[in-house]
Amino acid sequence: MPTAKQSWLNRFNTYYAATEQNKKLFSKRIKQLMVMLEDESFLEYLSDERAKLNPESKDDILEFLLNSGLFDDYIMVNEYDSPYIQDNDFGLISYMKTMVGAFQSEYYMLESNMRAQSKVYVKLYIEHLERRRNYDIENLKDAFKTGESLPF
Repeated sequence: MPTAKQSWLNRFNTYYAATEQNKKLFSKRIKQLMVMLEDESFLEYLSDERAKLNPESKDDILEFLLNSGLFDDYIMVNEYDSPYIQDNDFGLISYMKTMVGAFQSEYYMLESNMRAQSKVYVKLYIEHLERRRNYDIENLKDAFKTGESLPF
C-alpha cells in the first residue's frame, strides 16, 4: 500500500502539475504570508534593527514561537530562561519567504510541519496588528488631549 507521499509523487506527471496543485491547496496561506511580507511595520517588528532598540520585543517574538513547540529546531532557551535563535541560518523574515516557497513547490506539503508553523506566524501577525491598532488609538487620544494636530 503506497503512502500518501508516494501517492502524491505518482499522481502528477510533471513538477509543474504538482506545483499548481500546491498553489491551489495552499492559496489562502500563501496570500496571508505575502501580505505579512509586504507589511512594512510587521517586517520592522521582526527585524534585527528593532531588536537592538528594544530587545524585549525580540524576546517576546521568540517566546511566542517557542511556546508553540513547532520551532524547537531553531529556537532554544539559555540558562537564564531567555530564548535565542540557535540556528544561524534561521531568520524570522527569511523563514516566511521559505514557507511561501515551500507552499508553491512541487513537494508533498499535506503533512508538513510548515503548515502549522505558518499558522503560528499568522497568529503572531494578528497579535502585532492588534498591538499596532491599540498604539494608534492611544496616540490619537493623546493628540486630542494635548491639542496637537490630528491626522484627519
